[in-house]
Amino acid sequence: MAARSSVGCFVMGNLSVADRRLFMKNQLLRAAAFLFLSVVAGVACTGSSNGSGGAGAHSGTGACCSPGSTSASGSTGGAGQTATTTATSSSKSASVATSSSTGTCMGCARDWTLYPPIAEIDGVSELWVVSDVHGDYTAITHLLAAAHIIPSAPAMPSMATWTGGSAALVVVGDLIDKGPDAPDVVRLFATLETEAQAAGGHVVVTMGNHEAEFLADPTNSKATATTGIDPELQAIGLTPQQTAAGMDDVGAFILHMPFAARVDDWFFVHAGNTNGQSLSALKTALESGVDSTGFGAPILSDTNSMLETKLGSSAPQWWDATNDPTTLLTQWTGVLNAHHLVMGHQPGTVGFASGAKRAQDQMYKAYGGLLFLIDTGLSVDVDATGGALLHVTGAGTASEKYEELLTNGTKTPL
Repeated sequence: MAARSSVGCFVMGNLSVADRRLFMKNQLLRAAAFLFLSVVAGVACTGSSNGSGGAGAHSGTGACCSPGSTSASGSTGGAGQTATTTATSSSKSASVATSSSTGTCMGCARDWTLYPPIAEIDGVSELWVVSDVHGDYTAITHLLAAAHIIPSAPAMPSMATWTGGSAALVVVGDLIDKGPDAPDVVRLFATLETEAQAAGGHVVVTMGNHEAEFLADPTNSKATATTGIDPELQAIGLTPQQTAAGMDDVGAFILHMPFAARVDDWFFVHAGNTNGQSLSALKTALESGVDSTGFGAPILSDTNSMLETKLGSSAPQWWDATNDPTTLLTQWTGVLNAHHLVMGHQPGTVGFASGAKRAQDQMYKAYGGLLFLIDTGLSVDVDATGGALLHVTGAGTASEKYEELLTNGTKTPL
């Protein structure tokens, strides 16, 4: 399991990868000792964090665990992944351990210093963006190969290598559900995070509504559907409840995803609607919401939230609230320290007040580049388009350019 390098390295500054791994290994040992003592003594995990960096006791309603989980085991491994994990991945599992006697969460509070709610990167030379992979390992690997981010489609996630140099790759939510192989899709991006960091690049995967819903309730109807993540986890020997509690490599990756990302002057959030909050206010609201009520927090789950807001085939949309979408989007991106807002979430037809239409599965630029809709129905179990990448060069500069790249290598300016 890869370290969350594309988030942690920005906030931990001068710490090397080895130092971060040593820190997290110590957290694992501390949490394991705490778990053992609690089980032997029959002590329920309640109360507030002891301040040990995520390894202390915390209320069972905390942010990062699924009530009822009964094991603190590490990665089980599965298709495309060995059972051996790094100290970093093990520490993620340990930070959400539960008591085997009570099912109560231990150390559930997310460490917002290591795993901030919004990832931020500046000075990126080249930017690639995709959304809504929805479990289609074949489609996403062929698309990334077409962009030369990887040399070719790897047979297994652990074999993936990064050839994107110093570029950044952002995935705007929804790796799971509605597709045939969500666990390997998650493992692919876990591998690429570490590979990209070693090459001076970045990979950031933000949370979508499907990940948040799974963490809040691993038995939700989307997860348990025929094409949901639950049967795919079970097929490789993993338990959905334990995955949602971060007790294996797949769950640990999902559990620590940022909810949005800012890369230079581009802001990425799954459903687009930030309700006009500033960057600092949004961070505070995310931390307090998840800490208090978990991944079902209203800021993530409400129908007009940043992960759930729907768009219609005809106007008005959320950006029409003031009947002046250009001004509204300019203001909303401005308080996010950005000039462009990029969202996934919906591949369907979207109507604009001007009468313009975004066609189904079309990558679409609106309002002079203030808004980008990039869900193109990639997955074989969605619209089977094979997907598309948004490609940005010169981000944040006067020479900034953007184009769409298809899986056959075709590039089209936007």
